[in-house]
Amino acid sequence: MNKMTAHLLKARAASKARKPTYRRVQAHQFAKLNHETKWRKPKGMGNKVRRGRRGKPSMPEVGFKSPFSVSGLDHNGLRPVVVNNVADLAKVDSKTDVVVIGATVGGRKRIDVLNAAVTAKLKVSGHNDIAKSVKKLTKVSTKTASAPVKKAVAKKSEKKSEEVKSE
Repeated sequence: MNKMTAHLLKARAASKARKPTYRRVQAHQFAKLNHETKWRKPKGMGNKVRRGRRGKPSMPEVGFKSPFSVSGLDHNGLRPVVVNNVADLAKVDSKTDVVVIGATVGGRKRIDVLNAAVTAKLKVSGHNDIAKSVKKLTKVSTKTASAPVKKAVAKKSEKKSEEVKSE
């Protein structure tokens, strides 16, 4: 990372720290609007927030956008790349990118992706100690996956043997 990128990342962090959290109009009156709802611009003709009346919440304004060259980068200046399987690791550059494992990837495939990332010397977001993460995932997968699968396979084989005998 060069000096300019580092400077812009610091400027972005400072700008985002100053940025207020904008609450939706009437969020204090309705629970469903209160916490994790997106900002919606008030459109009403007499809306006090839209008109900028004193004592009302402020509306978002221009000026909090990230600098173009660091837009989309994480706090370390790396570009996050979503990976869903081991083959997707080929599109990741170890110097400029960081691996983000997709949310829909299951435990077994997640272990495979983590092991492949270690061999390719890639950084994985959310996994500082990859060996520890793999160990934790294997412990969980052996507990949950082994017992029910054996029962299901045994039931299927019994049904097939009964069908063969009846014919």
